[in-house]
Amino acid sequence: MANIENDHIALCKQMLEEKFSFGNGHGYTQKDLEQLSSYIEEHTGYYISLSTLKRVWKGGYKTQPQLATLNALVQVLGYKNWQDFKLQHKKPIATEDKNPPRSKTPLYVAAGIVVVLVVVLAFSFGKSGTSNVKIDGPVTFTANKTVDKGVPNTFIFNYDLSHVQADSFFIQQSWNAFRRERIDPKKSVYTSIYYESGYHRAKLIANGDVIATQPVHIISDGWEPHVYYTEADDRYIDFKGESFIADSMLHLPMELLKKRGVDTSRHFMSRISHSDEYGVSSDNFTFRTRLRSDHALDSNCPWMNVILVTTENIFSVGMVGKGCETGASYKLGEIYRSGKDNNLSKLGADLYEWNDLEIRVKDKKATIFINGEEAYNELFKEDLGNIMGLGYIFEGTGSIQYVQLSNGDHEITFEDDFDQ
Repeated sequence: MANIENDHIALCKQMLEEKFSFGNGHGYTQKDLEQLSSYIEEHTGYYISLSTLKRVWKGGYKTQPQLATLNALVQVLGYKNWQDFKLQHKKPIATEDKNPPRSKTPLYVAAGIVVVLVVVLAFSFGKSGTSNVKIDGPVTFTANKTVDKGVPNTFIFNYDLSHVQADSFFIQQSWNAFRRERIDPKKSVYTSIYYESGYHRAKLIANGDVIATQPVHIISDGWEPHVYYTEADDRYIDFKGESFIADSMLHLPMELLKKRGVDTSRHFMSRISHSDEYGVSSDNFTFRTRLRSDHALDSNCPWMNVILVTTENIFSVGMVGKGCETGASYKLGEIYRSGKDNNLSKLGADLYEWNDLEIRVKDKKATIFINGEEAYNELFKEDLGNIMGLGYIFEGTGSIQYVQLSNGDHEITFEDDFDQ
């Protein structure tokens, strides 16, 4: 039995190495494990220390890794838990394909903290402390879109890597590491299709280091809802040409989900976004919205996140169902708080009822209001630039009844009450 368990652990490690391109195909490095530790914590809320990951990869355990550790490792691969992973790979490991297909099992994760923090994590990754990349001259990296607004939208990236020495080169569309594509350093043009509007920061990567970034702003054609099962999905299910605004709210009804081919028996998430040149500084603004979760999924711990994307980072508030406050979170400026190690009980609410959320910022003092009551405040320091996008992420689906964004002079720059 222990040998079978060890075989499954070996397979799990192999799949993680392939998914995260450990060592660019040449073993693993400490930086790989450090980033994996951060990635797991941000996705699942479970912290695995670097020393624990080293023991897993070296096979230095006198006893098997803790079940919670194994659960967290396979959750970022798209499995529900360790038992689910083993059930999906019942056949002997010796006969497994060398490159097993990605599991179709949905990713169930700690409430609230999930998706937003993939974004948070992305803004934290820069150049590593140690690097074997050599740069002896200028690096060119530019981007031009083929469509003025909306998606799909092809971007033409121009690059010059003649002054860079590295083993491998990539262009990554945004924060999402699943949107990383290998490029030929001897060429100078690469095209890539974006399927979601918004403000992205494309990355030019040598080995594992970001050597240049380029803003990519795709103005949305109104509100854009998408449904997806995991962040690894190649394409999201969109609702282009469909009517999703009725009864004074934006909503994805069950009949529309079925029409668009959404498998509602699987765990899924919906992301609703709007992006434009709002002309609002993140140093002084007020954002108000009214939202709720729907009953598209039966969840013990429902969650929903609201994200304001700026040119440099994000603001976010992750609300959860009552009793699930460990999964709550917020990010105001550079300050991030998790319900794992903070009392965020005020972000717990009945999400199936309408909730009013307000983020008010004055001279970089940010305050969160829930249903008219002050919940949390922070004083941040970083300059995050202008607000470029509004986003909602729901477990399953949710409804939005009202959105308003105003600048520091209390002038409304964007408002929608969904009255047709």
